[in-house]
Amino acid sequence: MTSVLLNNDALLDGDTIKKQPSRGRPRDAGKNSAIVNAASRLFLEKGFDSTSMDEVAKRAGVSKQTVYSHFSSKESLFGESIRAAILKYYPELALEKIQTHSLEVDLRAVCENYARLLMSEDAMAMYRLLVAAAPKGPALAKIFWESGPKDMELRLEEFLQIWVEKGELVIKDTHKAASRLFVLIKGRPHFMQSIGLISSVTEEQLQANVDEALEAFLRLYKA
Repeated sequence: MTSVLLNNDALLDGDTIKKQPSRGRPRDAGKNSAIVNAASRLFLEKGFDSTSMDEVAKRAGVSKQTVYSHFSSKESLFGESIRAAILKYYPELALEKIQTHSLEVDLRAVCENYARLLMSEDAMAMYRLLVAAAPKGPALAKIFWESGPKDMELRLEEFLQIWVEKGELVIKDTHKAASRLFVLIKGRPHFMQSIGLISSVTEEQLQANVDEALEAFLRLYKA
């Protein structure tokens, strides 16, 4: 990506180079959250390159110095905004609401949670941002992948392994199975939304797609 250095010590792209703050400096949780929220909206509205740390500070209602005291670079702030957005969709949180667990019930809860994330307006905006940035190189995509989707896939693998150990799923390669399930969850609705054929995915469309994904997945892997 043009003018982007992926390191923790400096930031280019028109912002003055800033050094990392000294380790151990206490953070204000409220300001940290405000900075991440402001950055998330700006990245989606303007893209990565067109978002400056000055703009983040202004929208968050803090000084630029405060932004740098929490995040050493725009890249690290982008990564944190991805992590914050994805955390609430992890399998363990989807399963907290379930009283009686079974393979089908738990798998549906996890798939519905992931589907709502993947087809949300923010996720679709981020997808388009990454596609637009792709011709410049993989730098932004790598930050995105390492900041959330990679861990999402790992969490899904761990979830599937639980049911393998219980003898209800037969999977030789949980990594491949998790990747396949992600593809099934996205399905046709995600593709139609990504190219602008539909503006959003309805709850009915989401549920129908999850039904098809579960049927196909369990046909492949259920013991």
